[in-house]
Amino acid sequence: MSNHSRVSLSASTVALLLVAAAPHAMASGFQLREQGASGQGLSYAGISAGSTDIGGMFFNPAVLNRFEGNQLQVGFTNILPSTKFSNGAASRAGIPAASPFSPISGPASTGNAAKSAVTPTLYAMWSLNPRLKVGLSVNVPYGLTTQYDDNWIGRYHGLRSQLETVDITPTVAWRFSDKWSGGVAFVARRAKAELSQAVDFGYEAYMGVAQLAPAGITNINPLTGAPVVTPGAADGKVTVTGDSWGYGFKAGLLFEPTKDVSIGMGYQSAIKEDIKGDATFAIPPTVSMGLAALYQINPGATRKAYLDGLAAAFAAGTANGPVTAELNLPAVITLGLNVQVTPAVTLSAEVERTQWSKFKELRLKFSNPATQADNVTTENWKDSTFVAVGATWRPGGAWTWRAGLAMDSAPVDDAYRTPRIPDADRTWISAGAGYRFSKGFALDFGYTHIIAKDSTVDLKGGTNPLSSDYVKGNLSGTFKNAIDIWALQARWSF
Repeated sequence: MSNHSRVSLSASTVALLLVAAAPHAMASGFQLREQGASGQGLSYAGISAGSTDIGGMFFNPAVLNRFEGNQLQVGFTNILPSTKFSNGAASRAGIPAASPFSPISGPASTGNAAKSAVTPTLYAMWSLNPRLKVGLSVNVPYGLTTQYDDNWIGRYHGLRSQLETVDITPTVAWRFSDKWSGGVAFVARRAKAELSQAVDFGYEAYMGVAQLAPAGITNINPLTGAPVVTPGAADGKVTVTGDSWGYGFKAGLLFEPTKDVSIGMGYQSAIKEDIKGDATFAIPPTVSMGLAALYQINPGATRKAYLDGLAAAFAAGTANGPVTAELNLPAVITLGLNVQVTPAVTLSAEVERTQWSKFKELRLKFSNPATQADNVTTENWKDSTFVAVGATWRPGGAWTWRAGLAMDSAPVDDAYRTPRIPDADRTWISAGAGYRFSKGFALDFGYTHIIAKDSTVDLKGGTNPLSSDYVKGNLSGTFKNAIDIWALQARWSF
């Protein structure tokens, strides 16, 4: 393999841009279902059929027709995730296990790598006439922050992962008849991300010099008999940042066959984000020191020319510069049901299908592909399903009580799970309450504890030196995951 190909690889190991960066969002994959305190208390059961308040417009714009007058709703959700790695083992691909350079050093367990976050929601509705409502919502539909220590055993697979999105969504809902309503919405989505990972420049140099051995290049110091450049001795870092705007739509129907039953269906279109950003490399001084030592032990014009080529290819392959990536966020289909079984009790159910199967790969493109090849990460996700049931109790007076239970399947197969996305199947247990202080003002509170299965990581670097997985190496271990969510919102009616 040529010097150029070998060193370009270190640039292609840059990091998985954007979505592969989502270890702990609060729904399947890196989706955030947390869009209001009243819905939180029900595990979002019946939300697309209008089980709670105007916040249901996030899931189905048609639900606005279940409510009257002009309303404003503002809320905050505090998401407290926990993901702890243990029983870790890591080794370098391409180096026999018997070699002292095969194991990757570092702590084999971590503290909580997932970071807490507070996400806002805002909803507003205006009744233009009894059959026509318009609304506006601001939501955070996807997001996470996770941070591993710089020296952890999986550092070549990920250090920091941060994804932020914000949706701004104007909405229109129209009542066709006493039983049927429809709604549409336009979605403008802002996405912003920061990713970083360690890069084993010592391993890159070690392998590059080995490929030049037929040209007479040696890595052995004749005075000590030890290698000059070694794996793990020159760790650097690469950080990728990017942002974009993407656009989509929502549509929904609401069927109310009787005053006690509502059935709703909502659709959120897929949205493509054309991410543009920058890659920045942090290269330690030991890289230039190792290169200088190689020149010293490999004298002569011919060998110098080979080393010059190696140095030039390394400089080109690790140059800071623009990057782009195409991020396809999935379409979502929801179906909800509410049945008022007594004047005080309403039972609710919800099914949601998220089309993660569109997420086949993540491709990071550099501005100069001749020296920095595309980084391609195979994802092969599958569609996920969320199922929830809940109950609302209005005993009379100012109080409303809610409870919910949900099952949420993960879209990530064991074969493709990474430390950036240690997702697993989840069980939601929720409770909440609302209190109406006056005809025009109310507060709602919701709490959810999510029990997540342990998830395993068993990544292989493979045997292809041109693969970006090769220099990241092999990694195995177990993640223990859990999440607590608190939500509070205020509602005004005018």
